[in-house]
This record gives sequence, C-alpha cells and structure tokens, in this order.
Amino acid sequence: MNFKALAALVTGLLILMTTGRSVMAKDMETRTYCVGRFLVDVPAEFEVLNFGGSVRGIRIKHLGPGDEKHAEQFFSERVRKLKAGEFYKDTAKMLFRRVDQIGYLRTVSYLDDWTEFGFQPQEPWAEETFVSVDGVVFQLETAMDDESEDSSQADLLSVAKAIRPRELGDIPKGSGTCLKDAFFSLPAGNENIGATFIHPTERSILLRISTVVRDPGGRALDFSAIEGADGDPVSIAGLKGKELHLQNKQINLSAMVGRQPTRSAPGYKITLEYSDSRTEAGAAPVTLEDADPIWETLIKNMNIKR
Repeated sequence: MNFKALAALVTGLLILMTTGRSVMAKDMETRTYCVGRFLVDVPAEFEVLNFGGSVRGIRIKHLGPGDEKHAEQFFSERVRKLKAGEFYKDTAKMLFRRVDQIGYLRTVSYLDDWTEFGFQPQEPWAEETFVSVDGVVFQLETAMDDESEDSSQADLLSVAKAIRPRELGDIPKGSGTCLKDAFFSLPAGNENIGATFIHPTERSILLRISTVVRDPGGRALDFSAIEGADGDPVSIAGLKGKELHLQNKQINLSAMVGRQPTRSAPGYKITLEYSDSRTEAGAAPVTLEDADPIWETLIKNMNIKR
C-alpha cells in the first residue's frame, strides 16, 4: 500500500472513530430530486412511493395529455356529475353550488351534501378548475369561505398561470417549487409538499421528506417537536434544528430544521426521516451500519433551490 492510500485509510478511520459516521456516503450513488423548493440527493436505489402536497392551499392533479378541448371535457363531466348527484369524495356526496368565471378560468364549486340531515351549511366550499398547459391537463382544487374568497381566487389564478408540466427527474431553472409532475415559477409562499421514497427490496425501509413554506409575515410554523432537550444540533439546507436517532425494535432517524417567517422573508420547515420497520430492523441486506451513510447522504445533500 502506497503512502497516499495509507493516509486516506487512516483519515477515514479517524473520521469514523471521532464522529461515529461512515465515509461510505461520499461514494454512494445518488439521484437528485426537486421536492418543493429544495433539491435533495437520495440514494439511487430508492424509488418514489408518493409525492404530493399543495401550493397556496391548492391541490394539483396531473390528469394526462390533452389540450383545451380535453380540459373542457373534464370540466363539463364534473358539472354533469355534480348536477346529477353522482359526485362523491371518498364516501361523502358533494352538492353542486354554481359555475363561476375567475379571470380566464371557468370554475365549478360544490359543498359537502348535508341535506339529508335537514340543514345545509353554505361554507366552506370547494372550487375546482381544469387547465391545459403545454399539452397536459391539470385539475386544480382549493377550499374557500366568505372571508377568504378574494385571496383564494387570486391564489387560484396565480397558480394556474404559473404551472407547467415537468418530468420527475427534471430540475427546472430558477426559483420555484416542484411537485411530482409540475413546476410553479412563483415566489415563496404557503406550500406543503412532501415525498416518500422506498427501498426496492426491503419495502419497510422508507425515506420521508416533508417541506413547509410560509408567506413573509405569515402565521408561525410549529417547531414544538424539537423544543425539548432531546436530539442533537443539525443544519440542513442552511437551516438549524435537531436530529434524533432511535433504535429499539425499529430504527428511526429523524430531523427537523427551519426558521420562522418574518415580515420580509418566508419561513421554512423541513422534516426528514429514515424508518426501518422490519421485524428484524437493521438486518441484512440493509444493516444498521448501512443506515448511517444513507441518512448522512440525505441530510448533507439538501439545499434550497435557486
């Protein structure tokens, strides 16, 4: 063994002895994902299990390829089902409210149907529209009430104007926020977006990423989970917080970091988790020794997208 190789081995051993962390993370193959307003490197073997959330309180669904004609067909079918009493969410029947025009958007609104109980609240209601952007149809849905109607309509318009389709591996340029199938070129505002990744063979091993953004001057974020004495200081994407390692019958590595919104700057909260809930957690082929570099890769390779 030459001097350089020996020096590298000694350095690696010293890092492991002094920090308890493996140097394997440096050589781990990763894939970069855009999740919300953040870029994060995830071990390449992990697969996307789910990826969703809301932007400005609006839930967005990618319906597939289609032009304005297809978007109009989706809209007309929704109106038809509502008027016929055939539209349900889960098992709850929805009640047609009205068709509206919000800017250039045609929308349909509806309420939870309480008529069989002898009364019918008139708020809050759901407002829904369908738009075609670059050959893809999206469904946008939000909740409104009398007090929030103006601001919610403005948010619906701004999101509809900003949305564009993207492929999962696409990293769009510039500031904005990512969902699985879409990108929004919008200033930082109220957003709740998360993704869960699953190990391809050990399906009880999950990586969870949750991101919350608040408008400048918006309501405070909840950091009560890290306000106690438990946990070690950690910095992720330039945001400070705590991480916690738990091992009993399961292995759970978690971290929460962030900052509160101010009058001039948005607030951020990131929650990360590595969870191994197998009956024999930490057993081969993904051992306890493997969990540490996977976790290190996750927390050290996450940054705010610029």
